[in-house]
Amino acid sequence: MVPVMVLALKFKMHQAVGTSTAMMILTSLGGLIGYIVNGLGVVGIPSPHVGYVHIWSWLCLAATSVAMAQVGARTAHKLPAKQLRWIFIAVMFYMGLKMIGVFDWLHLPI
Repeated sequence: MVPVMVLALKFKMHQAVGTSTAMMILTSLGGLIGYIVNGLGVVGIPSPHVGYVHIWSWLCLAATSVAMAQVGARTAHKLPAKQLRWIFIAVMFYMGLKMIGVFDWLHLPI
């Protein structure tokens, strides 16, 4: 969403990053509700769970995500917009290469 907000909607880089983070919260909440509802009544799921959501795993992920979101937000606001944009481009480029398997083809451990 960040590239769309910056390029098409003319958001400033810092606003796009913040808005994207807020959108991720809503998307994650929708996924959480979906896994809970679809897993209700399913037998054989390890305890403790609510639907398909394992409570302890979810709590660990939620706690670390909230803490790291704070670190990311503070770091992003300390960087100038141009530098933040180049870091974002580098991360997106890396993730694209990782998703299509370039590093596996080249036998690189990154």
